[in-house]
Amino acid sequence: MKLLRLLAASVAVLVVFVIVACDTPAPGPGTVTVPTPADSLKATSINATTVRLKWNASTATSLTGYRVTILNTASGAVIGTTNASTATTFDVNGLTAGMVYLFRVQARNNDTVSAAREIRWSPAVRLTTMQGGAIRIYETASGFGSGLAIQGGTALNLTVARGADWDFGIETRNADSLRIGSPGQLDYSSISRPLSADTRTGDQLYLNVDNLDQVFDTQVQMGSPGRFSLPLRTTTRGLVWAIQTRAGNFAKIFIKAANNSLLQGTAPNRYIEVEVSYQPVANVPYAIAANLSPVTKSVIDAETFTVIR
Repeated sequence: MKLLRLLAASVAVLVVFVIVACDTPAPGPGTVTVPTPADSLKATSINATTVRLKWNASTATSLTGYRVTILNTASGAVIGTTNASTATTFDVNGLTAGMVYLFRVQARNNDTVSAAREIRWSPAVRLTTMQGGAIRIYETASGFGSGLAIQGGTALNLTVARGADWDFGIETRNADSLRIGSPGQLDYSSISRPLSADTRTGDQLYLNVDNLDQVFDTQVQMGSPGRFSLPLRTTTRGLVWAIQTRAGNFAKIFIKAANNSLLQGTAPNRYIEVEVSYQPVANVPYAIAANLSPVTKSVIDAETFTVIR
């Protein structure tokens, strides 16, 4: 009888265990990890229809790529979204020069995305030739032009006599330095402009540059009219700086270097050769960082020289 009672009690325990086990929920799917965001989003205009984005990689170990979203700045409407690879640069094509877009980058783990990094940017026209050849500006002693006008998206070399039409120029009367900047700040007696009518000069130089596509930033910081003085003996690679033209168009100017020198050719017709990234719509800046005005902040990767005002 005791044996039967013990057996019955064991069966009851087993039944309770089975019932409890059946009431335990099945394990759910694995927890989805939200990746850490990308950082330091910057951009550059490759040409009139293409903007290249660049950022620091997410530190997420589960990263499967990035999501790039293009929005209309005015309306906030999404123009397009792409699931990109794990590369930290991305070319956005099919854009319109002079139109400001909002670009959003998110790290992603399959369909789970991080917080967004955003930048507003506008593609720009690339000018590489003028009057049938490369864009050149000549030293002060030359009979050719020492300044450049880039109104309307075309480059035109002009002499000092037409300095009132320059958007920027150079001066080489000191054999050891190249001065470049706003026409009225280059000390040519025949160029007389009130400060308010002179072209504005960016506050920073990007040094050690080999082409315009290397210059990424978040925003151009534009100052008052001014000039840079570059030591010719030690400046052996190219450089970039920004201007705002007489008509109000923003542009980046790339001075090329060859054979470890900015000045090319032979005296008295030595020259600098330049390439220009030009905004065809006046007062459209190269970039507006999120929640910032066009001229409050500049982020650069290069050593800088001090601008002379």
